[in-house]
Amino acid sequence: MSGGSISRRTVLKGAAAGAVAMSGIAPGIARAAANEKFHVASIGSGGMGWGDINQVASHPDVVVAAVCDVDANNLKKAMEQFNCPGFADYREMIAQMGNKIDGITVSTPDHTHAPAAMTGMNNDLHVYCQKPLTWSIHESRALSNMSKQKPDLVTQMGTQRASTEGKRQAVNELKNGIVGQVVSIYGWSDRPAGWWPQGQDRKPGSDPVPEHLDWDLWLGVAPERPYKSGSYAHFAWRGVMDFGCGAIGDMACHIVDTPFYAYDLVAPMTFRVDCDDTTADQYPSKESVMMTFPGNQFSARDTIPFTWFDGGILPAASEIGMPDGMDVPQNCCAIVGEEGTLLVGMDGDVRLFSGGKEHKFESGKLKPRNHYHHWVDGCLGRAEPEAHFEFAARLTESMLLGAVGCRYPGSTLFWDSEKMIVPNRYSAKKYIERTYRAGFEVENL
Repeated sequence: MSGGSISRRTVLKGAAAGAVAMSGIAPGIARAAANEKFHVASIGSGGMGWGDINQVASHPDVVVAAVCDVDANNLKKAMEQFNCPGFADYREMIAQMGNKIDGITVSTPDHTHAPAAMTGMNNDLHVYCQKPLTWSIHESRALSNMSKQKPDLVTQMGTQRASTEGKRQAVNELKNGIVGQVVSIYGWSDRPAGWWPQGQDRKPGSDPVPEHLDWDLWLGVAPERPYKSGSYAHFAWRGVMDFGCGAIGDMACHIVDTPFYAYDLVAPMTFRVDCDDTTADQYPSKESVMMTFPGNQFSARDTIPFTWFDGGILPAASEIGMPDGMDVPQNCCAIVGEEGTLLVGMDGDVRLFSGGKEHKFESGKLKPRNHYHHWVDGCLGRAEPEAHFEFAARLTESMLLGAVGCRYPGSTLFWDSEKMIVPNRYSAKKYIERTYRAGFEVENL
């Protein structure tokens, strides 16, 4: 545990408390003292990581104190951009910089999300982590539990689209009954078609590892395998079971978070995946996933059926309450209620249907906000991020059941959330929790 990082947060918190005493402002929105800054370190500085750290750095009270990447080219670019120390190994960065940083951003392939995030939390650092929150259900549960144990740590999952005006307003309207009691929920994505490979066998052989890439650190906790050019790093890993979570893992957290926020959905009771080209190494190229969630005060019945499609499959317009013959857009969520349907696009476009017609959705009631800045403001005591790890874990766990179920296509599986087991397929345990590669074990995971 890093005593220095606790001290830094104590200073920030004390400055905010002083501002409250001087101004009478409520503690939740108090500013830190003018000379205090939030010092952050990034884990993953290429691709999405480059966007993440630049967004965080655009907050006026942020200083980027360190950067980390297993690719020396990405690392050099980030070090020059932020004029700060750089590391290939996030464990070394946190060990050396823990007394100089307040929080971390995690923007790595999925299999490194939980190890990096938990290492930060073990050292009492605030954490912003990309979606899906984790590679496995076990990891999500562990991060959620740690978040409960350390409530002073501010956490946020990188579902930046949740902060758009449209999606925020959709949540409020659903809670207020715009479609009546919910009957069913749908979500769908065009991924992975044209984005990364799925449904393929593992390519044999090996290729020389590029000089700028530390392949051992890239593998991290995942089982060892040889480097193969174009097959994993930098972006082709999403469909590979050892590293990614497939299209449902990549996109569902962006697409179906709206009904999870609105209806306080808990773990599903059953799930089933229909697909035909899952391989030993990759997720299927397209699939349909059916889950049954327990009903609650928002539902019309005792259960809430949820259906997910990816790989380009679309629901029929009539199935989701749109007029027959109308084009169904990609990457959306449809919340079907007794009185209508709310169609929520991934980027915050919202459409309302009822009685076979489309109706105007009154927008503009809420302002969009910067998801990254909202996390920083939370760390400084000014806000309460909504995509915190307790919520993020609940959403991620449910969607990861789709990644588990594709190994048992066509089978209805039961889910015991408390025990984290599939009672009618005990063999699924190895997909719910895995042993980390020797040398990469993480405390509390």
